[in-house]
Amino acid sequence: MHEEVESLIRDEVTDPRLQEVHCTLVELSVDYRSARVHFVTAPGKESPAEIAKVDKAFDRATAFLQSRLGEALDLKRVPALRFVYDRDGAARLRAEDLMKKGQ
Repeated sequence: MHEEVESLIRDEVTDPRLQEVHCTLVELSVDYRSARVHFVTAPGKESPAEIAKVDKAFDRATAFLQSRLGEALDLKRVPALRFVYDRDGAARLRAEDLMKKGQ
């Protein structure tokens, strides 16, 4: 499911606020009725104001993403998606970026 959500955000969502957003983790509830999608933003776009813009974009795109996810995965019941900023993922990406620059 993680790969499909990432692909949908990258390839099918046209909102420019989501162009530099990456899905880091998808947590499904035990009953598969909901999924928490963790995301990170591009380096330099991690301020609370930028994250708020991304949250609003996800609010607008959620129904579309759920619909496309149901089609792509052929699910009987599509989980309700909830998008959450991944602070740990953002820190990990910054560290990886610094290591790449140091090589």
